[in-house]
Amino acid sequence: MAPSCNGDCVMLFRESVFLIAVLSASPAFSGDLPFGFSTQVACETVAGRVGFAEGAAVLDLGGEVSHLHQSVSASGAKYETEAGDLVFWIKGDEASLVADGAQQTCQLSQEALGWTSGGNEPGWRIGVTEGRLEALLDYGETGFDKDLPEARLFDGALWYDWPDLALFLRPTLCHDDMTGMPYPESVTLKRGEQVLRGCGGAPLALLSGSDWRIEDIAGQGVIDASDVTLTVSPEGQVSGQAGCNRYTGGVELTGEGLTFGPLASTRMMCPEALMVQEARYFELLSTVDRFDIDETGALVLYGLDEAVITARR
Repeated sequence: MAPSCNGDCVMLFRESVFLIAVLSASPAFSGDLPFGFSTQVACETVAGRVGFAEGAAVLDLGGEVSHLHQSVSASGAKYETEAGDLVFWIKGDEASLVADGAQQTCQLSQEALGWTSGGNEPGWRIGVTEGRLEALLDYGETGFDKDLPEARLFDGALWYDWPDLALFLRPTLCHDDMTGMPYPESVTLKRGEQVLRGCGGAPLALLSGSDWRIEDIAGQGVIDASDVTLTVSPEGQVSGQAGCNRYTGGVELTGEGLTFGPLASTRMMCPEALMVQEARYFELLSTVDRFDIDETGALVLYGLDEAVITARR
């Protein structure tokens, strides 16, 4: 189905997703190219994801999106911008990123349970596993599955095309219009005259990767030079530095929100001001029930509809 880009494939879509995929540290390449933006990228100073199309890639690092073409390489898969100022060279589950003359090493991880997306009114969902797309449309009344074609790049989106169906994926933040849950991708599904819009990917992908550095606790900022961090692993564990002590615990993501805990920490003693700040940080983490990524790329944790912790990479 040839695209007619009348705005449908470039909008920010705010619909619902029914399933959440969990990330694992499996190799990014084993046979066919991974589907969509399911490959997570964790470099030394920045994190994000990459999507692959025929002879091209879309690299999203910290909200900065680059469109790359594949170039000749002696080994691995090498992608670069037209100007050559950014090079992304993949070998197995590792990659090197060269940007503005500086090189850093990156680790790649892949969604283990497949990719899902969905939306509302009419309710629909699609999933991709083992090279096949499975769809339930019209509140589950219509279902079908198809072999997955190789993606092509269209207007910055990954485009999967069948004679009677077209799927567009864009690495644009998308919110569930019922729960507000953020998702990493905007999705358009076209079937005949029907155009369905929704969100895709795993919310955990927005959280995991490099460290988040806490810059505000309950509107009071943080003590100068205090080290307060939060790191979420692809397996759904949280860890970090609370200013004095290190901590670790679990992360639970549902279709409606986010919670942390139970948390365990070391028991070092520090100056009183740091201990007070640390106690407040732990207290507020226990109240968190949802999260968002704001327009500047900051992570905002909410408890009882109030922003309680703000962090930035």
